[in-house]
Amino acid sequence: MYIHKKELLFPVQVKSPNPAHAAAVLEQFGGANGELKACLQYFAQSFSTPDPAIRDLLMDISTEEISHLEMVGECITQLMGGPDKEQKMEEMGADERKMSGEGNILSDAKSHINNMMHFNFNSTVQKSMILDGHGLDFVDSSGTPFTGNFINNVGDLVANLQSDLAAELRAKKVYEELYRHVDDPGAREMFQFLIDREAAHATLFEEAIMRAKELENKKAHQTGDHVNMYFDLSLGGLAKNEFSFAKQAKVFEGPVEPKE
Repeated sequence: MYIHKKELLFPVQVKSPNPAHAAAVLEQFGGANGELKACLQYFAQSFSTPDPAIRDLLMDISTEEISHLEMVGECITQLMGGPDKEQKMEEMGADERKMSGEGNILSDAKSHINNMMHFNFNSTVQKSMILDGHGLDFVDSSGTPFTGNFINNVGDLVANLQSDLAAELRAKKVYEELYRHVDDPGAREMFQFLIDREAAHATLFEEAIMRAKELENKKAHQTGDHVNMYFDLSLGGLAKNEFSFAKQAKVFEGPVEPKE
C-alpha cells in the first residue's frame, strides 16, 4: 500500500526559469540512470529477494526513489516556468515572460535553446530539442523514451545488488554533472541533496552485497577446476601482485589445455 504525503521530501526552489536547464534535468526523470529506473528496479527485485532484511531495504530505497522522482519533476517544471513562478513575471523581460507564461512555456524553445547552446551553455544542450511543450514525459535529455530494458532484475541476489550499487553510482555522477552545468542555486541545493542520498544508498547496497555473499557462502556450490586461478593475460602488469585473489590463486598465462 502506498500513501502520498503532499509535501516534497526536500524543498525545491528554483530561482530562475531556464528551458535548457530543464532539458538537462530530464535525464534523471526518464533516463537510463534516473529515478524512475531506480524505483522500478528495486521494486521489481524485492519480490524475489529471499532475505527479509534485504527485501525491506529494497522497498525502503525504492519508495525513496519515488520521492526523488517527484522532486526532479518539480524541478523541471519550475525550470520550464511553471505557475508557481508567476509572482516573478513582472521582474522578467518580455522574452522571458513569453517563455515562462503557463501554456506557452516552451513554444519557442528550439530557437531559444539553440541560442543558449551557441553562446552560454554546454554543447550537450542540443539534447533539449525534444522540449516542444510544457508537459513532462518519461524521456531522457535527448528525447529517448523510458523503457523497461533499463531495469536489471535476474535470479541472483548478488548480481541484482551489484546492479543496484552501479545504478546509484551512475546516478550520483549524473547529479554531479548537473550541479556543474546548471547554475541555478535552488536547483543546486536539490542536486546536492540527491548526490548525498545516492552516496548513502551506495553504502547500503555495499553492505547488502556483503550480507548476500555471506548467505550464498552457506550454500553448497559446485565449482570447477578453474575457479581459483588468476588468468594473467595482460603480461607485465600489476594486478596479480596487488589483488588478494590473485596472490592466493594459481597464476595462469594460458591457453587452457583441453581435457583428454
